[in-house]
Amino acid sequence: MTMAQPGGDGFPPFYDEQIETLPREDLLRMQEGHLLQLIPYVYERSPLIREVWQAAGVKPEDIRSLEDFKARAPFIDKDRIRRYRDDNLDPFGGIKCVDNQYISVVGFTSGTTGDPTPVPKPLKYEYHHLKRDFWHIGVRPGDYFCYLLFTFSDGHSPDRYTDCGFRPIPFQHSPAEIPQFIQASLEYRPKLVFTISTPMVMALEEYQKESGVDLTDVFSSYEGAIFGGEAPPPKVKRLLDSWGLEMYETTNVGDVIGGIDCSAHAGFHTWEDLVLVECLDPDGDTPVSDGERGELVVTSLQDDAAPLVRYRTDDLVTFTTEPCVCGRTHGRIKVLGRKGDELIIDGKSILPRNINPIVDCIPETESVLYQVIKTSREMDVLRIRIGYNPKALTRTLDELREFLCRRIAEELEVPVEVELTLNAELLKLGPPHKIPRVTKQ
Repeated sequence: MTMAQPGGDGFPPFYDEQIETLPREDLLRMQEGHLLQLIPYVYERSPLIREVWQAAGVKPEDIRSLEDFKARAPFIDKDRIRRYRDDNLDPFGGIKCVDNQYISVVGFTSGTTGDPTPVPKPLKYEYHHLKRDFWHIGVRPGDYFCYLLFTFSDGHSPDRYTDCGFRPIPFQHSPAEIPQFIQASLEYRPKLVFTISTPMVMALEEYQKESGVDLTDVFSSYEGAIFGGEAPPPKVKRLLDSWGLEMYETTNVGDVIGGIDCSAHAGFHTWEDLVLVECLDPDGDTPVSDGERGELVVTSLQDDAAPLVRYRTDDLVTFTTEPCVCGRTHGRIKVLGRKGDELIIDGKSILPRNINPIVDCIPETESVLYQVIKTSREMDVLRIRIGYNPKALTRTLDELREFLCRRIAEELEVPVEVELTLNAELLKLGPPHKIPRVTKQ
C-alpha cells in the first residue's frame, strides 16, 4: 500500500494511491506490458483462444502493441464459450489455462440471461479492486463489515481480507438471515454491508414494520451499503436514505472484476490495471467516442487461471477516461442494459430499465418486480409481466392492469400489454438477489 497524506481518520486517503491515481499514459503502458505477456501465455494454454485465433489467422507474434491487439485480436463471447464446452465436454469452456491445483475457487455467473458459466479464480487472486473500493467508502484496518456476497460469484472467502485488516461477518444472501444480520450490526457495529439487493431491502422494510426495530440505529455505524444484482429501483434508494445508508452501486465488468461507484456516484470504476476495457459499436468492431453508447468488451490482464481475451459482454454501456473528482484516473462505465435484452417496438428502442421509474411510482408495484416477454427483437406490442403486492391493493386487479397499461404506454410511447402476478411468484424465478428481466414466455 502506498502511503499518502493522512485523511481525517489518520489513514491515507487511498488504499493504493500509486495505482489508483496513475497518470493515463502510464496506465496505458502498464496495460500494454501486461497484454504482451498475456497473449502468448493464453494462446499456448487456452484451447478455445487458440482455436479462435487460428481460425482468424492471427498469431501471438502479430501482436506487438496495444494498437495491434485492438486492430487484430478476434473476439469471443459467452455463446462461443458454451459451444466449446458442449462440443468438447469441457466444463470450463476452453478458457482454463492451469491445472486444477492452481485454482483457488470456482464460481458461476448468475444464469439469469442463460445457463451459468464458470468463473475460476487463481490461487493468488488478491481482490485488490474490492479493497480499494471498501477503503474509499470508509472501511479501515480492524473494522467489521457484513458480507452478504452473492454466492454465485466466488463463494464466501473471508480470509481474502486478512492482509488489510478488514473483518468480514459472512451471511447467506437470503431474507431469512435478516434477524441475524441486524443482531450482528448492533453488536459489532460494522462499517459496510456488501452486498445488498432489492429483495433484501424489501425484507428489511417488512421486518421493520413487523418488529418495530429502528433501522436508523441498526445502521448508525455504517459508512455505506453496496447494492448489486441489477439497477436499483428508486424505492430502494429512498429506503436506504431513510435509514441513513449511503448507497454505492456495483456491477460486473465483464465477469473479470466487479466495478463499484465512488462517492461522486458518476459511474463504476473499472480498475484498468486489472482489465482492459473497450467500448465498441454494438453491431461492429469500431470504437465509439468517449461517453458514447457502445458494447463493453473486456480482456483480463492479471488472471493466469482463466483469462478472458477480447470478450464481448453483451452489456451496453458508456465509457469515459476522464479523471473522476474522487481523484482516481481509471475509466468509468455507466450501464445502460444488455444488448440481447433490447426490444424494438414500433421502431423505438426499449430496454428493461426504462420501465423501472414507471412501476416504482405506483404503490402496488413499487417493489419493481417485472419481466419483459420477448419473443423476437422487433415486436408490435411491449408485453410485460408485473409483480404486485396484494397488501397494497387500492383497486381491483383489472383496474390496476388498465392503469399500468395506460401509464407505461404514455411514458414509453409504445403499445403495451400487462400481465399481473404476485411478487412472491416472480421472486421464485431467479436467484435470491434478482429475477430475469427478460423471458421468452
